[in-house]
This record gives sequence, structure tokens and C-alpha cells, in this order.
Amino acid sequence: MPAAQALAAAFLLHPCHVPGIDAEVKCGTYSVPEDRAHPDRSRRIDLNVVVLPARAAKPAPDPLFVVSYVGPGGTNTENAATVWKSWWRDARDVVMVDLRGTNGPSRLDCPAEASEATLQADLDTLFPAEKIRRCREMLSKSADLTQYTTAASVDDLDEVRAAMGYQQVNLWGSSWGARAALIYLRRHPRHVRSVIMKSVAPLSMKNPLTHARAAQRALDLTFDECDAQPSCKAAFPRLREEFAQLMERLRRAPAKVTMKDPETGVETLVQLTWQRFAEGLRLLSYRLPQQREIPRLIHRAAGGDPVPFAEAAAASNRSVRSAVRFGYLLSITCTEDVARILPGEIERESAGTYLGDSRVREQMAACDGWPRGPLDPAYADPVRSSVPVLIVSGTLDPVTPPSFGAETARTLSRSVHVVAPGTRDLDGPCIESMEKAFLQAADPKAVDQRCVKKMKLPPLAAP
Repeated sequence: MPAAQALAAAFLLHPCHVPGIDAEVKCGTYSVPEDRAHPDRSRRIDLNVVVLPARAAKPAPDPLFVVSYVGPGGTNTENAATVWKSWWRDARDVVMVDLRGTNGPSRLDCPAEASEATLQADLDTLFPAEKIRRCREMLSKSADLTQYTTAASVDDLDEVRAAMGYQQVNLWGSSWGARAALIYLRRHPRHVRSVIMKSVAPLSMKNPLTHARAAQRALDLTFDECDAQPSCKAAFPRLREEFAQLMERLRRAPAKVTMKDPETGVETLVQLTWQRFAEGLRLLSYRLPQQREIPRLIHRAAGGDPVPFAEAAAASNRSVRSAVRFGYLLSITCTEDVARILPGEIERESAGTYLGDSRVREQMAACDGWPRGPLDPAYADPVRSSVPVLIVSGTLDPVTPPSFGAETARTLSRSVHVVAPGTRDLDGPCIESMEKAFLQAADPKAVDQRCVKKMKLPPLAAP
């Protein structure tokens, strides 16, 4: 039996229902070896696959493959209900595969113990040393953590493509998912018709080395916008000064904050250190609704009322942590990012930023002892391709600024880079129209950017 037929024979889809979709879709599991270099002696991993059928009577032969929304460590099929309602299904099927380590028995979660399910833990930074040590020991009992790399993940994805009988697919990826799409494009170029990337994390980026500088840039732009917006300027005329004083105060001593548990209503006293404030502020910058509140939250905290900030930061932190499998994130970043950070780079990249070197050093400490997989010496080399690519960047992106998109586009000869007002969750009629036109034609010349000039950010929050 030819290899392609053998793959297809081993993979069957069946009708199913998934949460949030009041219709029948198709589901299946596809088994891959954990150690792709030694498949005969490796344990097997089942990848969950959900296919959302196209609305068109005769779908296009090349489906849209979702690489990843967030991460590394997001579970793709958790977004199936959102995709079901989107335009993505107008002309082609949408295939959602949960990458290795993000779902099922191989899910690489770092679960909190019952004693850690507190408001204080919600405000904590992302990589507490003791929690990460316990997580590493627990996961290592069943998983070979060196095998959870981007290369292995995209090779799995391409094997699913082959098993489903597709010659070519269109890729969609955001943030780390855009980086994974680049690596897929490098490793399997013949099977890619087009790529849509949002908030690109280029291969040169060393996560989280650049986080402090990117977050500071986003905050500075927010301060500039407030100065230029009469209502914001009138409400918060000393915003930069207030922020500097607040950070200095928190560096001297943590703020004691009384918060109500959102589920029980019980009041709890928590400590808000400067590191917790800084990381909370960075994560609040991810999505536009929360980002619009930042001037008001800073002003309130500087005036002696940190409760609104603490509540918003705790909710934002919970959302991020529920969306990411942190064992997978560490397996990826410890091997592919942190290992490439040079000591002298840390001070240079963090100097003069509100986050400082706290996040990068905490993540480096989490990677100390975490098993590392193989890394191609040419990993960080730019991907060169003539496959059509649409790149979308947000002006206020606190992690992957537009310069990252521009860098990526330089070696993609048939690419177009769109920079639009917003953070990381760029959406709306203008963005949708450009993505639709690009996907239909698989040609960057089809992208009409004129609507971007008409996009307006909602005003920053008033008191």
C-alpha cells in the first residue's frame, strides 16, 4: 500500500458535536510517535482533530489549517465555536488539530494545587519556582519533554494533512502560531498554498528577552495617546509621573490589597509586588478592551486604590493561564528561545523598561533543569519563500510589534505586511475583508489596505 493510502487508512473522521456548535461536524484522532526520529520504539500520542465543513456546496480543495492561536501551548479545538461563526468557512473546510502536548492524555499542563487556587496565586507571576519544579517532575514521569518542539509539532500537522488526502493547505497562525507557520513553510513548502500570520513572532525573537522592550513601547504609545486625547489628558494630566511614582512605591514595599473572590464573595488580603504589577500590566495590554482601561487603572492605583487594577489583572492572568499548557510552553521556549539568550543581552534589552529583567530571569530560572530537545543550528535564520503570505500587525502590540512583521516580510518575496490600529486581537470588517480577498486569490496584490486608514481605536477610558 502506498504511504499516502496507508496514512489515510489509519485515520477516520466521524460525525460529532463539539461544545458551542449546534450542528454536526467531523472529529477524529490521529496517532503520531512522541519521538519522531525513532517511531518504532516510541510511545504514541493521539492528536484531536475537528473539521468544520464549509458553507459552500462545493468547497475549495485546499482547506484552512489552524496552526495555533496563542502560545506556545494553546488548545486549538477550544476555539471551534468561534471559528464556526466566522467567514473562514465560507468557501473551504477549516481543520483544527490540537498539537502534541496541548490536549488529551499527553496534555502538558502545570496544574495548581488546591492550596494555590487563590486570588494571591491569580496575581502571581507566571513561573513560580516551586510550582515549575513540581510540574517538571510530574510531567517527566509520562512524557519525554525533549520531544515537544515546534519542528515535531508542524511535522505532525503535515502528517495529518497527508492522511486527509490534501495536496495543499492554507495556514493561519497568530503569535507563536505565526512562527510555527513559518517553520511549517520551511519544512513543507510544497504543501502550502498561502499563509495568514497575525502578531508574528519571528524566528530571530528570543522569547521572553524582547518582552520588556515591546511592553514599554506599547505603554509609551498609550501615554502618548492619552496626551493627545483631550478627555484623557484632562482626566489624567500627570499619568507618566503617577506611573513612575507608583512603580517606585511598589519597589520599596508591596501594596496590601483587599479583594473579593469573584466566586465566593469572600474578602482576601493579597500582596501586590512591583513584579506582579508589571506582569499584570503587560498582560492587560494584550487585548484592546483591557488596554483601553490602563490609564484609569494606573491613576486609581497611584492615588491609593489598587483594587480595580488588581481585579482586572487577576482576571486577565486567569484567562491567559487557562488558555495555555505551560509544560508545552516551557518545552518549546526552553529549547528554542531561552537557550539562545546571551547574558549581555538581558541588561541591554530590559534597561529603562517598567518590566525590567524580572520576567526574562524568572523564565530562565524555570528553564534551568527543564529537559531540552534538539535545535537546528540554523533555527533563527529567516524563512525564504515565494509562497503568498499576508502579515497583520497591531500598532499597540505589547509582545510582537510591527517591526517583527516587517522583519519577517523581508525574506518572503510574495508577502504583504498590514499594520493596523490595535493590539493583538485585530479583527473587524476591514481586517476581515483583506483576509478574505487574500485567501481567495492567494495573492498579496488582492489585499486592498485603504480601509485601514479609516480604522479608529475606541477612546481611552475616562474616570
